[in-house]
Amino acid sequence: MPLRIPSFRAPRLRVKRQENRPNAAQRGYCDNAHKQWRMAVLVRDAYQCQSCGKICGGKRDAHADHILPISEGGARYDLENGQCLCAACHGRKTLRENREHPQQGQGTSTRSGQ
Repeated sequence: MPLRIPSFRAPRLRVKRQENRPNAAQRGYCDNAHKQWRMAVLVRDAYQCQSCGKICGGKRDAHADHILPISEGGARYDLENGQCLCAACHGRKTLRENREHPQQGQGTSTRSGQ
């Protein structure tokens, strides 16, 4: 009997996590006010991505995004500061924002006391 060719298994990518980043509950994404704001934004935009125009079918595919990030002074629960984005566009926007402001959201720096 011939030997079986081993199947290829892609290596699992490990995501670097910020050590001092608070979890979702600590950041305020699990309270009722945020859930109501999120649903109001998604219903207002009819689950359509405001960037690419895709209709988001699944619950996880539609993201309610703050146009002006809270860390930059944006209102947390203002409907005018919210938009519906698909997961792909939201990821791109987040990467773009992190490149523009790499130190925001990482807490206090260890060098600040020196």
